[in-house]
Amino acid sequence: MNSPSKLHPNPTSLIGHRTRYSACLLIVLACAADGLAQKEEVAVNEVSQSVVGPIDLALTCPSRTGQGDQPYRLFLPSAYDGKRKVPLFIAMHGTGGNQNKYFDHPGYGDGIYKREAEKRGIAILCPLGTEERGGSLPWQRATEWRGVGENNVMMAIEDVCQRFLIDEDRIICSGQSMGGSGTHYLCVRYPDLFAAGIPLASTYEHITLMPNLRHVPMFYVQGANDWPIYAQDGPIPLTAELKRLGFDATLWMVPGVGHNTMEVSTEKVLDWALEQRLVKAPKRVTFRAYLPIHGRAYWTEIQEIDEIGNFAEIDAQVEADNQISVALRNTVRAAIRPEPSLLDLAAPITLLVNGQKLFQGECSIQEEIRLVKEGDAWTAAIGPRKPRSRTAYRTHKIGVAVDSPNWEDKAETTMGNWTCDAIRDATGADIAIQTQNHFRGIPFQPGQSIYLVDLINWLRPSERRLVTFDISGADLVKIFELNLLDSPSKRKQFMVHVSGCRYAFDLSAPLGQRITSTDLDPDRIYRVACSSNVLTRTDTLELADLRSKIDFEWHEPTTVSSAWRFIEKSGGKVTSKLEGRIQDVTPSEQRSSASK
Repeated sequence: MNSPSKLHPNPTSLIGHRTRYSACLLIVLACAADGLAQKEEVAVNEVSQSVVGPIDLALTCPSRTGQGDQPYRLFLPSAYDGKRKVPLFIAMHGTGGNQNKYFDHPGYGDGIYKREAEKRGIAILCPLGTEERGGSLPWQRATEWRGVGENNVMMAIEDVCQRFLIDEDRIICSGQSMGGSGTHYLCVRYPDLFAAGIPLASTYEHITLMPNLRHVPMFYVQGANDWPIYAQDGPIPLTAELKRLGFDATLWMVPGVGHNTMEVSTEKVLDWALEQRLVKAPKRVTFRAYLPIHGRAYWTEIQEIDEIGNFAEIDAQVEADNQISVALRNTVRAAIRPEPSLLDLAAPITLLVNGQKLFQGECSIQEEIRLVKEGDAWTAAIGPRKPRSRTAYRTHKIGVAVDSPNWEDKAETTMGNWTCDAIRDATGADIAIQTQNHFRGIPFQPGQSIYLVDLINWLRPSERRLVTFDISGADLVKIFELNLLDSPSKRKQFMVHVSGCRYAFDLSAPLGQRITSTDLDPDRIYRVACSSNVLTRTDTLELADLRSKIDFEWHEPTTVSSAWRFIEKSGGKVTSKLEGRIQDVTPSEQRSSASK
C-alpha cells in the first residue's frame, strides 16, 4: 500500500470545471502503516487530478433538487495512481443512514467495504439518501433512493466521473436494505449506466420492468434468517422472472444470517462485481417506462406516453443491411439515435416501425430519428441529438396543487381519500383501500406547480403495481375492524382509508364490535383495489386469517402512474376533500382515553 500523499491543488488540472464544490473540502487520507485505520485531515478548496490512493474523501456535489450541495464519501484504493482508471462501486445506505455509514459504522462492518475494495483496486462511492424535508425521525427523511435520493446518486456519479479517472464501463450499483431496494429501482431505470446490480436485503417488486435488465446482470443477496417478506416481496419473484426471460440473475440466500450480510458476503460481492462489464451498445434494446423522465436507455428514448398509467415500451433491434426494426407500445413520441459501432452512419439507414418502413436515409452522429404518432400513423424526421440528461430533475410539469392532501385528520384523511380515489379510478374497482403505513413522502404546498418527479417524492417509498381482489362486504368490514388498533400510533398507520364506501367506528366498544355502521352489503361480492404492498407485506395491513383467502389480480398501473393519470383526468389539479367516508363516533369522554 502506498504511503499517504499530500495534495497540491492545481486548478488547471481539475476534472470537470463545471462542478461547484464546498469552500473547504474535507480530505481524509488513509495511513498505510495502520491499514486504513488512521486518518489525517487536510483542508483544500478543490481536489486535483494529482490525487493518488489510498485516500478517503468527504466531498460535495451540486444538487438540482433545491436541497443545496449534497455530501458524499469516496474511497480511492492504492491502485488509483492518477493515470489508470479504476472500477466504481456505488454503495447506498439503508433507512436512517447517511453517506458515512458504509465507511464508519459498526453495523456495516466498521468499513469492511473499504478494506476489501483496497485489496481489489475498486473505488467506493457512498452518496446520501436522505433529505432535510420530512419528519423528525430518520426514517421519515429517507428517500428510498427515489426522487431527491435518485438525483443525489446521479449527480454524485457524474461528479466523480468528471473529477477522477473512473472506468465508466465498470460502474456497479449496490446497497443495503433501503439501498438494496434502491439498487433494483435504479438498475431497471438506468440500464445503460450500470454494468450490474447487487441489491442487499432488498424488497419492492418492479416485475413489469424486468425486460429492461436484458443486458444488466443482477446478484441479489439475502440473509436466510431475514424477515421473510424481504425476499418474498422482491428478490424471489424477481429472479424467477429474470430467469424466465433468459437473463442473468442470481439469488444468494446466505445461511444463518439476518438482515445484514456484510460480514460474510462482502468478499464474494466485490469479487463478482470485478467480473462485470457494461454492455454499451447492444444490438437489441428492450425498455419499458411508466414516466417519460425514465425513458432513456442506450440508443433509444421514450419521450411521451399515450395512455397514462400503463407502461410504454420500445423494442428496437439492429439488423442486417443497415436496418433498424422498432416495435412501440403505448408510446406517441420516441427517438432513435443510431449507434456508430453497430451501423454505418455514412450510408442510408432503413427504419421499420411496427413492421412498416418509415425512414430511409442518412443520420449523422449529431442527429437522431424522431418518431411521432399522429392518430394511428407514425412519422419520422431527422433532428439534432438531444438525449435527456440523467441528472435533469424538475421537468415535465403535470399540474398544480390547489391545496394539499395530507394525513393530518383524525379518522378520514384527505390523503387517504385522494390516493384511494386515484387507485379506484385506475382499476375500475368498486372500492379502493389504502393505509398510511410506510408512507414517508413530502406533501405538496398549496399553489405548488407539480412535476413528475414531485409525484415520486410525494408518494414514496414504494412505486407498487395495483392489484384487485374479490371479497364479501362482511369480510371487508372484518378487515376494517382488524385495523382499528388500540395503539394511537399504529391506529394512524393501519386504519383503512377507502373510496367507494363508508363506515363508522367506536373505539370504546370491544374488538369485534367497533364498526357501528357501514353502507356495505354483507352478502355482496365487491371488487376491491389497492397497492400490492397492502397485501404482500404483512406489516402494512392486518388481515389475520383472511390473508390466505385473498387471491388477487395484478394490474399494470402503479401508485405513482395512477396518481399521474388521476391528476390528468382532474384537469391538472390536485385538491383535497373530506366526505364523511370514515367517522369516529367514539364518545368524547372515552375518545381522549383511547388516544393515550
